[in-house]
Amino acid sequence: MPDSSRTQRARKPDVTAGSEVRFRRLTPRDAAELSYLELDIFKAPWSEQGLRDCLELTSVEGEAALVEGHIAGYLIVQSVVDEAHILNLAVHQPHRGKGLSRRLMERFFQRAIPRGITSFYLEVRAGNRVAQKLYFSLGFAPVYVRRNYYPDGEDALILVKKL
Repeated sequence: MPDSSRTQRARKPDVTAGSEVRFRRLTPRDAAELSYLELDIFKAPWSEQGLRDCLELTSVEGEAALVEGHIAGYLIVQSVVDEAHILNLAVHQPHRGKGLSRRLMERFFQRAIPRGITSFYLEVRAGNRVAQKLYFSLGFAPVYVRRNYYPDGEDALILVKKL
């Protein structure tokens, strides 16, 4: 008989279970769908035009993780010579905790390393412990704190991964 004095935490249903996750390159045509996800995910979302402009740059690449034909997560990166700046990594709430962020990052590393990229940089909210845990597990380390980086005044941790 279960111990009723302990509260059991309900497991989140795995919305990707039974659904194939596919990956494809982002294009400027994805900006509208990404902007809706941004509004749902971030306190300071990118605008549709900002996303479109970013994805039109030759130094920027993006990848989408698709579940049932819809973007469940995405990664946007700007690379210059031997450095890559992770501009945005996002997973829609129903798909979090399923490893999509890790898969997007690892897929990017696999493409970047043969191109000679040896340094990876990103900013993460100082209070976003879940994202920090992921980044640390991928080999990122804190470099410094950028005070009042976000529009709401929250600090950003600047993280780097060097090969």
